[in-house]
Amino acid sequence: MDFSSLSVVFRIILVVLIFIIIIYALKIISKDLKRGKPGKNLGWKLRIEYSADKSSLEEGEIVPIGSKLTIGRNKNNQMVLASRAVSNYHAKIYFEDSRYMIEDLDSTNGTFVNGNRVDKKSLQPGDEIRISETVFTITDDD
Repeated sequence: MDFSSLSVVFRIILVVLIFIIIIYALKIISKDLKRGKPGKNLGWKLRIEYSADKSSLEEGEIVPIGSKLTIGRNKNNQMVLASRAVSNYHAKIYFEDSRYMIEDLDSTNGTFVNGNRVDKKSLQPGDEIRISETVFTITDDD
């Protein structure tokens, strides 16, 4: 029996198996990246319904959430609400585990979703968020 030809066959089989495993792994990675791609996510936005917080926001304005949106009085936030009733770092909205979450950052006056004060809550389109005297609605409209 010629072991050299048998060795070549096993090498070819091994290379083919490794190739199949790599292709399968790349497909899984690709699906995961598409599902949780930062900045794209679900494409949800905030619609400004009402704002009396001395901010530059106008009623009807649409603000994309992206992968994370920080809200507060400090100028380092992505959305600045100038009211003294808004904490420096009041709340953040972020994408986690295939859903958007809102988290109150230990603010003094609270973050409200659909009229209820929340510490952390998952969001759905149509939810109403109130921070001080600014009211937003979550939308997934284009």
